[in-house]
Amino acid sequence: MKKIWLVRHGESVANAGEATQDHKNIPLSPLGIKQAQALALQIPKCPDLIATSPYLRAQQTAMQTIGRFPEAATGIWDCIHEFVYLAPATCIGTTSVQRRPRVIAYWRKSDPEYMDGEGAESYKDLIGRIDLTMDILQRRRERFIVLFTHGQFIRNFLLVYQNPGRPAAEYMAAFRRSKPVRNGQIVEITI
Repeated sequence: MKKIWLVRHGESVANAGEATQDHKNIPLSPLGIKQAQALALQIPKCPDLIATSPYLRAQQTAMQTIGRFPEAATGIWDCIHEFVYLAPATCIGTTSVQRRPRVIAYWRKSDPEYMDGEGAESYKDLIGRIDLTMDILQRRRERFIVLFTHGQFIRNFLLVYQNPGRPAAEYMAAFRRSKPVRNGQIVEITI
């Protein structure tokens, strides 16, 4: 059995309510940096592999753990980036409060094939990335893998992990009832 730790990045400036320009390059807030430092100390032994999303906030969080365990293998996995369901160009310079009505409308629409615009992905695309991530994890030889990723990715990953083979529409409906994952939270699974 492999032990997989899914780690949500520390608080980002977007999580703290600030306006952002580029969803991929949102940095950690001062609190997020402290969370990343504390998180690194929670990892009891050197992981065999530390992989991170290509997004800055996940990489900044992972750097604290990589610094603590420099002998660990590392990598950047595009398949574990955050779910980008709103077209990025329409979110430039906005806060989470300003985006909230669009977020609510997206989830109410409940269409797993819907794409909001250029640079956005459908919910079905997200499930495809989760399936790919699970496949990669099953094929890897490492026994203790730590993935630094994002809240919505983790929540949806858990839905697929706990209920494999369901239609994307079923996962999408279940997502709204799933438990939130806090900044800096570790979720452990075995494969």
